[in-house]
Amino acid sequence: MITGAKRWKEIEVYYQQDNNPTEAFLKSTLGSRDGWLESCGPTAAVNCLAAMGHNMNIICPGDYRPQPEEVLMDYFNDPRNKSALDTVRVVGDDIPENRVPQYYPLGVRKVFRAKAKFMWGLDFRGVMAYVAEGFAVQICLEKPGHYLAVIAYDGARCELIYNDPWNERDGKSGWLRRMGRTEFEGNVQTYFIVYGID
Repeated sequence: MITGAKRWKEIEVYYQQDNNPTEAFLKSTLGSRDGWLESCGPTAAVNCLAAMGHNMNIICPGDYRPQPEEVLMDYFNDPRNKSALDTVRVVGDDIPENRVPQYYPLGVRKVFRAKAKFMWGLDFRGVMAYVAEGFAVQICLEKPGHYLAVIAYDGARCELIYNDPWNERDGKSGWLRRMGRTEFEGNVQTYFIVYGID
């Protein structure tokens, strides 16, 4: 039996990181994968919220509809927010703003009025328990350093189901990928952002 976030199996709420303005600019400027694909964190956060049923539409006065992951990344990089972000940052100054995990609860609250909580040290069962209750969990791989949105749990197969913002990473679709305990324990960082709780 699969349990998860309200809209976990709807492809309409899947966002990918390689099609927003920042990524397009970095790719055209740098001309290779080195130095772009930087919006995995904001895109994973948006995938978590969207899977939980949050309305991710950004409304402008005209017809243009900004992509929500781009707006979240703008919040992290806006100099006006530096003092607020500095109060929650507990990692080194050499990490770019969109990669700092402690920023996500503050960012999604300010941009989307959504709840999230940063946590250290969840294990596989801990992540499974949150997603089985309908929450979503943002995790980060060690290699490559890359954020994912865990949105459901398959109890029969003992696997987490996640949306990978980097569509077609490893030549596979990023939507509804799976991860077992062995992969989780061998390649997931020790920090997590749980969406839907304070």
